[in-house]
Amino acid sequence: MQLRYPVLTGERALVRRSIALLFAGLALLVGPAASYAQETTGVAQPASRRLPYAQVAVVDIPTILQQATAMRTIQQQLDVQKEQLQRDVAQQQEGLRQAEQELARLRQTVSVEEFDRKRTEFETQVSATGRALQERTRRLDIAFNQARNNVINTLDQVIAEVARESGATLVISRQFIVYQSGAAGDITAEVLERLNGRLPQVTVSVPPPT
Repeated sequence: MQLRYPVLTGERALVRRSIALLFAGLALLVGPAASYAQETTGVAQPASRRLPYAQVAVVDIPTILQQATAMRTIQQQLDVQKEQLQRDVAQQQEGLRQAEQELARLRQTVSVEEFDRKRTEFETQVSATGRALQERTRRLDIAFNQARNNVINTLDQVIAEVARESGATLVISRQFIVYQSGAAGDITAEVLERLNGRLPQVTVSVPPPT
């Protein structure tokens, strides 16, 4: 049987082939992208982890150390020790001055050998006095640092207690703050009051000479 519309039939076949080629091209384009999307979506992505907000408290440590009654008692005892040291040093210096004058007088009355012996004794005395002064100053420094560390250790404990009671998870010293709005979160007054109650005074114990 002969086709009635051969041209129309040929056109339909051409259209069908064109559509088939079009879909084949789309498959080539979409296929790799879809495969890549499946691969990326199939990979386990790390879950985002948000850190909790810190509850910040502020404390003025230099002010506390300046106003704490324990630090004031330490300073008072240190002042007493320094005054006694200055009196002793002045007395020793006067003794060395008199010994030097006596040595100068002996130059005209004793032999050279005797004068050299006296001069050696004087120089030994000066050296011993200087070493004794350094040793005494070192012991005072040790005593003051030990007493101060006692206050600081207690202060650390008090700060931790007040922070826990107020719900703070982070405590910052005031001198490291550039800007702060208001006095919210400032625990300085409470820490100072509690420190004074727990450690009203500290005895400075000077270690004996070595």
